[in-house]
Amino acid sequence: MKIGYVSTYLPQQCGIATYTDYLIHGIRKVDPTLEIKIIAEQGASSVKMDKFEVIPCWDRSENYVKPIVSNMGAVDVVHIQHEYSIYKFDERLPSVLQTLRADTKKIITIHCVRPAQFSERGATDEEFAARIARLADEVVVHVPAQEAILTRLAVSPKRIHVIPHGTELSDQDKGDSRKRLGLPLDAKILLMFGFIKRHKNVHIVLDALVEILRKLTDVHLFIAGGLAPNASKADRDYLEFVDKRIEELNLQKNVIYPKEFFPNEDVPYLLRASDIVLFPYYEEDRSASGSFHLAIGAKRPTIASRIPKFEELRNICDDLLVLPFNSSGIAGIAVRLFEDREFRRYVVNRIEEYRNLTSWQAVARQHLELYKEK
Repeated sequence: MKIGYVSTYLPQQCGIATYTDYLIHGIRKVDPTLEIKIIAEQGASSVKMDKFEVIPCWDRSENYVKPIVSNMGAVDVVHIQHEYSIYKFDERLPSVLQTLRADTKKIITIHCVRPAQFSERGATDEEFAARIARLADEVVVHVPAQEAILTRLAVSPKRIHVIPHGTELSDQDKGDSRKRLGLPLDAKILLMFGFIKRHKNVHIVLDALVEILRKLTDVHLFIAGGLAPNASKADRDYLEFVDKRIEELNLQKNVIYPKEFFPNEDVPYLLRASDIVLFPYYEEDRSASGSFHLAIGAKRPTIASRIPKFEELRNICDDLLVLPFNSSGIAGIAVRLFEDREFRRYVVNRIEEYRNLTSWQAVARQHLELYKEK
């Protein structure tokens, strides 16, 4: 079987590029006989190997229809990884789907569906998602909330498949990870990682840390990240606000904040060095979180906002979800995870089950079943 993917790809700093790389590695482990071709955006590295090829040939700012279709050639399955910011909302992606060979099975993963009431473009986002879904033979989404919107928009439920975001398993030694990163060896460490953005609510965690320190000593918040290369003025202003807030709350000794980008190869060590990973975000996109899956892949308890992006956490333990902006709730859960050994043991056991259920190889098998369906 020959499979062609349309996606961004490494070394681009893009979540979709990383996702595609993990998925393809999982698929090649499950079935090494497959021939895989990636029709990648320019910026990816060109690769030519036995049964694996990466062709960087298109640009999101140009007309990418002909480069994608002409380089795809004869394959059995085309699988497009869609995200709004990559393909925009014009006629180009629909044209790709309509121009591909008629004997090719067309699959699209829609990584995010943004409801009309939460989009600056009104109904454009969800209607475009529904349009490209109808042009594909099969549609992959990660969470039921995405499926519900597409079904409401008259996409046939028979062609929608809820396949979870994959999980990369990591088991690095905690002590070695802390030494590698220069972190205190015996402290209790809360982790936030990734680019600093306002919707991630670092300031809410700072308020939570104040409450935690009233009950526990030697607790540190590790903010492992800095501004994105294309950071907006709002994000830059927010970073300054976080700096000031750390000083106002007198948390300088309890916040580790290097303000630097950590490459992908460091992420497993970041996670394994921590005791709890925090996702107190506030956003209305219907999508899954790759960062959340990295955290559970490292067997780390997570505390997350009760929003659609983290609805999967209910499959592990609903008690770890907290209403947005509830700093006291975050503090209470963190203290319980540190002090209540039975509760923490229950959570870690449930994480172990879920990370195996959603491992990249398990997710790859679900994709392969979809590719082979007639």
